[in-house]
Amino acid sequence: MKITNGWSFGVITDGYHQSRIIKIVKSIISQNIPNFEIIIIGDKKEKYNSKFNNNAIRIFDFENLGEWSNNNKDKTFPISLKKNLIVDKAKFEKICFLHDYVYLDQNWYSGILKFETKNEWKILTNKILNQDNTRVFDWVLYDQPITYKKVTFLPEDKNINHYQYIPGYYWCAKKEVMNKFKLNEILKWGEKEDVEWSLRVRKIYKFSFNKFSSVRFLKYKEGPWSKKHPKYKKVMLRSSFIKFLFIFKFLR
Repeated sequence: MKITNGWSFGVITDGYHQSRIIKIVKSIISQNIPNFEIIIIGDKKEKYNSKFNNNAIRIFDFENLGEWSNNNKDKTFPISLKKNLIVDKAKFEKICFLHDYVYLDQNWYSGILKFETKNEWKILTNKILNQDNTRVFDWVLYDQPITYKKVTFLPEDKNINHYQYIPGYYWCAKKEVMNKFKLNEILKWGEKEDVEWSLRVRKIYKFSFNKFSSVRFLKYKEGPWSKKHPKYKKVMLRSSFIKFLFIFKFLR
């Protein structure tokens, strides 16, 4: 397959969130990206026949996903395999992975263009906002010894690649990177496929953060970033400590 300049958006779903899928698709189309496609993995095409009249949208049902589905009728479809299918089917050089509750803010594509005027990238993320407008884990440390190997927000303008991971509910990567570093298809939902992938790929490629773009959740997602979560205060304390170390140049 010839890879051309443009964006392939891959949406991973379980087939039960049609209203969210419609909102995500609309958020992509509204960006007015010259060359793009939307690949939806895990839903039935006929559900959307009256909703989408766009040849750039392709939908793949579980029953039509090849040999794995035929040989594993009663097993949970691995999220890693869904994401790898997006890579295989993508025809553009830039791939954006989205879980079925993540949509693009209005500034997303203009922010990408602004970022790309001065930056090259291979793996890219940006600010990710919860439904209450607070940040979830987006640009974070994962196994930094200073923070006792606990997930910690990293200042947006800093990078410690060898201690970071890219959360799997949203990220962007070049197709050439994803072809070399597929996700581990043994890993299913909740088995940290994003962490395992990050630990492999970060040895070769730099992670980049685009401060000009943002995405949002279409549902409220509870986690250590949530103010009512028992781990919230510790996350914020660690994050402030890391920021302090950069300010006073103990970290660079």
